[in-house]
Amino acid sequence: MKKTKVLFAYCKELKRSISIDEARVEYFFRKKEERKRFTFSCSDRNCGVLISGVNYHVMAEDGIKFIAAHYRSPHEHKSCCEWVQFTAEVEQAQSYDESDEDFNEKRARLKLKDYVNYFDPLIEDSEKIETDTETTVVSSTESVARNDGQNNSKGNSRWRHYTRTNQLQRLIDTWQEAKEKLSYDEYISLKLHVTNHGKVPFYKYITRINNGVSNQYNGVVFGGGYLKQRYGSGFLFYFFDKIDDKNVHLYVSKDIMNKGRFKHYINEILNTKNVRYFRLFLLNPSMSEREDSNGRITINLEISNLRQLAIYYELKTNTSAESGTA
Repeated sequence: MKKTKVLFAYCKELKRSISIDEARVEYFFRKKEERKRFTFSCSDRNCGVLISGVNYHVMAEDGIKFIAAHYRSPHEHKSCCEWVQFTAEVEQAQSYDESDEDFNEKRARLKLKDYVNYFDPLIEDSEKIETDTETTVVSSTESVARNDGQNNSKGNSRWRHYTRTNQLQRLIDTWQEAKEKLSYDEYISLKLHVTNHGKVPFYKYITRINNGVSNQYNGVVFGGGYLKQRYGSGFLFYFFDKIDDKNVHLYVSKDIMNKGRFKHYINEILNTKNVRYFRLFLLNPSMSEREDSNGRITINLEISNLRQLAIYYELKTNTSAESGTA
């Protein structure tokens, strides 16, 4: 049976179609004693076969243990199903008007669990845009089309409401898997349509923090480090990387931590025992400098919304009791 690629599924408990990333947010939003695996079915109501949600109920470990959360289809979809059509379109042979560059990028994406190629990084203080649902995505599709300056193919536009996201965690999961699974040439072939920036190389949108606090696209910076201190639900994080030989810190206040549904997931990662290191991804953080008690200049990073943060970890040991599950 040919594998059908599924990016959204209908969740019986939530009564709506969601991405696997939103399934993870909603799962960890519940109290531990109330958590149960969700029941998923095909988001195409004319199909409706059962869908399996994989790895959304565990926290994301870094490095070789990283496995992207995704949907899997254990049953055959109906021939009229939109995901059968989606799979057929993204797997079709090179068309006469498709460049070698675009075709090679498409082939590379087929190796990944997700197919994210549009990102809307706009941050607003609103619960309404914390979801990655079809309704939310469709409502902003036109603004992406206006701002990216690209003449997209008909097929690409048709599925954009599924391949576009405003969720940083979903974007980074795709990037993490690409780094782990693709060859170097395949990895650098990936492009990302970013609101207000157009089509940019994926690897240039997500850069190491020791190369600077921001990149040319006001994108994502990342680095490893350790948790220095908790301030209630807030925290202070120290990065291993330095910028111009200056130490780099991230402070997230309890007020920011207490906003939004993502706080529970972040709290559980930060409370994980026996962590070797954390890896943080920050979407366009603000920066300031100050002098510490030893007279050294340090760089302080801040975010205004948890939607600017994605976090992964690696454990010191690999026992069953410390496997990274919540």
